[in-house]
This record gives sequence, C-alpha cells and structure tokens, in this order.
Amino acid sequence: MKKLLLMFTCLVIVGCTEPEPSSGQKVSERQAGKPAKDAAISWYQGSIESAFAEAAEQDRPIFLYWGAVWCPPCQEIRHTVFKSQEFINLTTLFIPVYLDGDTERAQTWGDRFGVMGYPTMIVFNPAGEELTRLPGNIDISRYNSVLELSLNQMKPMSNIIMAALADPSQLSEADFRQLAYYSWFQDVSALPEDADREAFFHALSGQVADDELSTRFFMLYLLARLDQEGAVISNDQVERLQFILASDELTLAAWDTLAYQCEEILALVPEGQRAVVAEQWWRRAFSLRFAEPLSKAEKLAGWFPRLYLLTKDGATLGDDVRQQIKTELAVVDRATPDSFERQSVVNQMGHVYRRAGMMEQAKSQLVSELERSASPYYFMSTLGHIAEQEEGFAEALTWRGKAYRTAVGEATRFQWGTEYVLAMIRMAPEQERQIVDQAVALLKEFDDQGQLLAGRNFTRLRQLSDELGKWRQSRPTVTPAFTAEVQAVCRAQDAGSREAENCRELISDSDLAAVI
Repeated sequence: MKKLLLMFTCLVIVGCTEPEPSSGQKVSERQAGKPAKDAAISWYQGSIESAFAEAAEQDRPIFLYWGAVWCPPCQEIRHTVFKSQEFINLTTLFIPVYLDGDTERAQTWGDRFGVMGYPTMIVFNPAGEELTRLPGNIDISRYNSVLELSLNQMKPMSNIIMAALADPSQLSEADFRQLAYYSWFQDVSALPEDADREAFFHALSGQVADDELSTRFFMLYLLARLDQEGAVISNDQVERLQFILASDELTLAAWDTLAYQCEEILALVPEGQRAVVAEQWWRRAFSLRFAEPLSKAEKLAGWFPRLYLLTKDGATLGDDVRQQIKTELAVVDRATPDSFERQSVVNQMGHVYRRAGMMEQAKSQLVSELERSASPYYFMSTLGHIAEQEEGFAEALTWRGKAYRTAVGEATRFQWGTEYVLAMIRMAPEQERQIVDQAVALLKEFDDQGQLLAGRNFTRLRQLSDELGKWRQSRPTVTPAFTAEVQAVCRAQDAGSREAENCRELISDSDLAAVI
C-alpha cells in the first residue's frame, strides 16, 4: 500500500475505459448506465468474487459503486465526482468495481454488502473489510478528500465506531473526518442497535476541534433529535445553528442537510426564535445557489428553504418569484445538453417547480423530457404521481402503466411494476382481475426467481404482498393466485438460505412448513 500511495503523486491517465457491470454477466449499455465516453475510471471487468480475490492477492483496496441508469443521484455522481480528475487518479489505487442493480445476482450482493439505495459507494480494504461509505449531496472536493483519507487510514469503519463509542477523546482528526463524512443514512446498522444515536453524534460534535467536522456531527445530532416527538433544542444549540448559517463555508459543509431538511429541523427550534432562524436559513442557502463547489442540481437545491417558507400554510408565490424560477431553470436547462446528466438536473428542476406550486411547469418540463431521456420511465412515474395528487386517477394509472411497460432490466421492471400494481390498488381497487394478473405476471418475469427474495426486490415484494393482503380482506372472491405463486418461489429455495429466511416474512409459519 505504501508503494501505491507514493504512486499517486506521479499518476498519468491514458485513454478511457467504460465500465461493465461486475457480476459475471454483461448487459446492454442502456441497461448498465455506463459512464460517459470521456470518463477515465478503469472499471474492473470481472466478477465481484474475482475482484475481492485480486484485492487480497495484490494488497489493493476496492472501490464499489452500486447504481442504476435511471437513478438521478447516480447520474449526479457520474457527471460530477466520476469526472473529477483527482477522483479518477485516486481510483487507480483501488480496484474500482461497478455493479448495476439489474445485473445477475446484483440484489444478492446488495444484501451481502448491506446496501439498498442507489447510489451506494463503499471502500473496502484488501481483506474485504469496509473502510467507509461515501454520502451523496456533498461537493466534489470532499469526495476526493474522504477517498484519499480512506487510503491513508486503512481503518475499518467498524473499528472507528467502536473506538468512538468507548472514548471519542481518543480519536484522531482523521478518525473524526471519516466519521463525519460517512453515509450514516445508507447504513442504518453501522451503530449497534443499543447505541444512542443522538448522544453519539452530540458527543462527537463536542469533541472535535475542527468547525467543519463539528458542524457535520451537529447536523447529524439534530437529525437524530427528530426521532423524538415534540423535541426542542436549547438556546445554546439554536445559537450553534445560527453560527453555522452565518458562514458560507460551514453551510456548504452541511449542504446535504441544510438545503434539504429546513422544515424538519426548524421544528426543533423554539417557536419564539423560529422566525429569525428561518430568515437567516433561507437567505444563506439562497445566496449559495451559484456557489462554485456545487453541481448544477445541487445549486438548484438552494431554492428549497426559501420555497418552503414562502409556501407554508398554503401561501402562493408572487409573480416575481415565479418568473425568477422560470428564468433560472431555463438557463440550467439550456446548459445541460447531455441526456444522462439531464436525468439528475431535470429531476431537480421538477422538484423546484413542484415545491413552488408551479405544477403546470413541472408537468410540461417532464413531458418534454421523455423524448430526450435515456430512462423516460422514471419521469413517467413522476407524472403519474403528480396526476394522482391532482386526483386525475385515470391519467395517473396510464402513466404508471406506461412507465412499467417501457422500463428496462429485471429489478427495475419489478420496481416499476410493483408501483403500478400498488397504484391500481389505491385508485382502481375494483379492477380485481387486472390487479391479480399483473401481480402474478411480475413474479414470472425473473429468470432466477430467487432474486425476488433478495435486496431491493425483496423490499418491493414484501410491500406488494402486504398491500395485496389488505386489499383481499374485503374481497373474499379474489383468488389467492399471488400467494400461491410466492409459495412456489419459496418452495424452490434451499433450506437455511437467506432467501428461505426471507420467506418467513411473507408466509405464515404453518404454510411455510408445507413449502420449505
């Protein structure tokens, strides 16, 4: 590893290699969501098993990226982080592995690594121990510093967490930084079940001297406080929040929280101080919407605190603000010609329009994007959601059905198909035959039906099974065809396997004994 670290100062990148999903099976470019032609990360071409074997043999760490072509945050990562030359240079010291969620056994690997959301980026040491998970919504320079830090540290995150729980005063500055930029909300099991998250982050915030790191721990502490109904922070903590909001640097360091969770955290501020903090909050975030470290999509997030405060309690925006939004978003639209990059940027534009109550502009933007998008089914689902909110149920179901029929990839089609069936249950529950037939058809699309019981697929299957069960309670004439099909899938699983254990969440113990 020392030799690898020394190499970093003289790396020269020659040529470029597009990634193939690392699962032992290749998929189409449209399905795989390969990085753009000008990317230079040399993604590993073999299987996941062989990548970890080579890592151990060569004493090299692994950088694992788990994503999907339709996922806006994944496209955000591709067109910001993965195009940073410094980041590309750093990944040459790793074995960089790209795993698309639709490739063979990808969901099983998702279970193995404890990942559910796209994108997930994990760094492993040569022994296969997790060093860190990189969070989303932070600027590129911070990705680079955290990745480089994991190279220098080579400390498993589990060891750092246990040391922090025992005595945070013994942590090094590098330990604090690795903890501060860990993706805690993608790895909910990182802390032991009996650990007090609120106390943990509060202690870290008070121990570290660096204002940037202390800020990130303080925001994690506030997010943990949200779990307590009616919780209120102290005057000192309100002052701490205002100290952060008085600084461009500290606000940007916590952008992944401050831009997106204004409403939730403001509820922690005592009512008598809330208006002053809210004013400071939206003005700081709004002033940073053109900040250079932020990507196009993240710059647009600077609108969110202001829009929340302008539209809360049912208020509508003035014409001047609406025109400003249309003007600024039109500029971003014209500046984003790449269809893959637009997946992230247009999605964020839609969020801005919707939070502004400008639903016609949101719909127009999304409809016009369908011809340009590499994954139009994602925006079709959003259009279905908007139509449902407006109680246009027929239109909503049309969009949901079209999104499912045009979706690509087994896991993606199952996700979109599940959303379609659930939408029918909500909006057209009387269509009994169509609901049952569509639900059963979803299960039969898989070449390996065991994948239904793994990762995100299983999460969707469990949700679908629960909602169908509730729906059938008032419909005694509906045949249990879906349950019978699930039983058949479970019958094919090996006893003691993870898939067989997951069946216990879908089938009663008495029925399970008959099939496994």
